[in-house]
Amino acid sequence: MGFTGKPSRGCEVCRRRRIKCDEALPGCSHCAKRQIVCPGYRSQFDVAWRNQNFVAEHAVLRRKKAIDKADRDGAARTQVERHAYSKIPKSLPQDYEQYAINFFLSSYILLPKDPGVRRGLLDCLYPVWTQIYSTSPLKPALTAVASCMLEGWSRLRPDISVSLSRKHYVKGVAALREALEENKDIGDDVLLASLMLDMYEEVVSFMTGTRSFSPHVHGTASLIAQRRRQPVNNKTSQRVLLGARSQVVTRVLANAQPSPFDPSEWSDVTHYVLETPALILDDLNIDVANIHAAASCLNSKITQRDLAWEILQTTIELDQRLLAWASSTAPVEWMPVRVAGPECIPQGVRDAGLYHEYCHVHKSIFVTGTLNIYSTSRIKLQLAILACLDHLGIASSDAARVTALEIIQDLADNVCASVPFHLGNRTEPSRIDDKSVQYPHIAGIRVPDHHYAAAAAFGGYLLTRPLVEVLTARCPLRTGQREWIGGQMQRLKQIYAIRPI
Repeated sequence: MGFTGKPSRGCEVCRRRRIKCDEALPGCSHCAKRQIVCPGYRSQFDVAWRNQNFVAEHAVLRRKKAIDKADRDGAARTQVERHAYSKIPKSLPQDYEQYAINFFLSSYILLPKDPGVRRGLLDCLYPVWTQIYSTSPLKPALTAVASCMLEGWSRLRPDISVSLSRKHYVKGVAALREALEENKDIGDDVLLASLMLDMYEEVVSFMTGTRSFSPHVHGTASLIAQRRRQPVNNKTSQRVLLGARSQVVTRVLANAQPSPFDPSEWSDVTHYVLETPALILDDLNIDVANIHAAASCLNSKITQRDLAWEILQTTIELDQRLLAWASSTAPVEWMPVRVAGPECIPQGVRDAGLYHEYCHVHKSIFVTGTLNIYSTSRIKLQLAILACLDHLGIASSDAARVTALEIIQDLADNVCASVPFHLGNRTEPSRIDDKSVQYPHIAGIRVPDHHYAAAAAFGGYLLTRPLVEVLTARCPLRTGQREWIGGQMQRLKQIYAIRPI
């Protein structure tokens, strides 16, 4: 049967026939059955940076044909497409790309931020951007992300035929591949270009309600290894490397995959860079990813008691290290303030979505994003503990099981309590600079001006993953909590005009 999954490493014969290749050695079984010589398999590196010009061109032509057919049949266009055609002229101003870049830099990059939450990726983008050459692959890659963000706030979808972001994305992939084929040293701009292309995939996935396979993460992990073999002599380069590592760790955590990194191998990079609480949490999450992946592989049909005991003991020890991070490494001012009552929570916020009668107010949207990463990491560890206990056949009344479920419930409540701080009273699309949005606040202290811009830009993006992690956790939660989270996910779709392809 036809295989339409993520990009394949399979041999040319299987890809031409559009069937799944088993990638057996020395040749695949399909070629063996046909009694032909198997041409071999593509490397993961080539898959991540494959040439997508033909695919993009074919997709645009297919969408144009569908639109033309709908016009001939008199079918009504969707609201998003009507807006797209009414607002975008056939000839765009020459400074549109620069406008998109300025919008992205001012709305997403140059926001005031606590030094403790800096992880390297977006924090060091601007200094590298100001130093690049016109031929750098970072230019089209960043332009793709910037155009995609601007289109999103203009209520345009990145998959429609008039989208400019897709064109820049294809150019970015081609420019990155060309830079790598020239066998030059991997510079900061090349590594950031790979990260920007991955960010584009993630943003498109968010805006279209689809799952991203993040193909560039595998390529980025390979680039990190190459970059580390070269001298890293300045703090900007070190922060770029740490930002790349953070991006990869975030993806493997979401996909239950083991991390390709060892925290002990990064001491040469972190030696000259201030280890912020966020970077230290990244170190811990490398181990969390490995534990989560190992526990996910425990097969109930094959008893592996020794392995299960080893995973269980390692998980409990790692959970204690995460607790120590929260109590000793994270600054005291990061701890959320619990607020309740009409003097702190406007009625509009309460009507839009309030779990229980209280919510949390944080120092900034980036702090609450970091604390939610901490919460979801500990949830993964508790799920690993439960998986090991199940595998070992320990009774459901065991104290360790009860404790793990209580911790998951408490962490899930913390994630739910952060929703009003992320979204305020928004239920429909609004402007990114809309200061009429209501947010919860500490009694007697008004909402800081920087929170309006930061929450609009990052609120939904930072909140989606924690909500998904809690919603899909394979364990019981309080009655009605999953339904409430599902309602907030629908609210996110309304706020950001997310519509599946």
